Amino acid sequence: MIGSPLNYTGNKFKLLNQLIPYLNNQSDTFIDIFAGSGLVALNTNANELILNDNNKITIQLLNYFRDNDSKTINDNMDRIIKKYGFTDSYRNGLKSYKEEKHEGLSKYNKEPFNKLKFDYNEKPTVDKLFALIVFGFNHYIRFNSKGLYNVPVGKVDYTASLRKKTEQYEIALSNRKITISMKDFRDKSLYKNPKALYYFDPPYLITLAPYNALWNEKDEKDLLNLLDNLDKKGIKFALSNVIESNGKTNYILKEWSKKYNIIYLNRKYLNSNYRKKNITIAQEVLIINY
Repeated sequence: MIGSPLNYTGNKFKLLNQLIPYLNNQSDTFIDIFAGSGLVALNTNANELILNDNNKITIQLLNYFRDNDSKTINDNMDRIIKKYGFTDSYRNGLKSYKEEKHEGLSKYNKEPFNKLKFDYNEKPTVDKLFALIVFGFNHYIRFNSKGLYNVPVGKVDYTASLRKKTEQYEIALSNRKITISMKDFRDKSLYKNPKALYYFDPPYLITLAPYNALWNEKDEKDLLNLLDNLDKKGIKFALSNVIESNGKTNYILKEWSKKYNIIYLNRKYLNSNYRKKNITIAQEVLIINY
């Protein structure tokens, strides 16, 4: 399976082995409406991929990895590491840095990170953003109400495994027939291909990740109505979502899903802070109409 260096909490990498068998061989065209990093689409065997997201930051990142080779991306990262003084366990080895319990490399990278964050907020560029994601807490992509990046420093740096993921991810994006678009999921122009498989991995109504903060019941109902309309037209769809999470139940989704085929996927989400690790048990599902 192809990985992604945009390794934020909630991405689908650990579920790919369960998801992909249900998504392969359904259509030559795979349309990912809430694409994020596009990880699910890139691991299917569809000939044509359409990656859509209504977040301009997500689109900038997708274009960055599609339009630049991995050497350029890694060179940009190395330049930033050297300029700001980040740790470099890839070259120096992790043993070169004495790690405090629960803190990882954060004490070494806090000052460089805050300086980079300031520079990015003054003059944003996508190479700086990628570095902030790598060195940021839980690899979050989060902005405040003023549009400023406001994630604190994380515990890790640009490791050998992240470099390898960058190479794999860039190759996957550049070697496939891919269209990238930035539209709201309600935009009718997204649904012009009746033979495509449409995949939806929207923000989850009952979970607390930063990505989900702006999603509400109206959005949820609009999406489910849209899926019903696709089904009436004989168009295939697959929906990733969570029915239950930490004692909460999405009753809207639970009732609606009874009309379709439900594949239950169990997964533990590990959310770390500086003092402890919290395990979120979620009843994740894939809902399909075929």
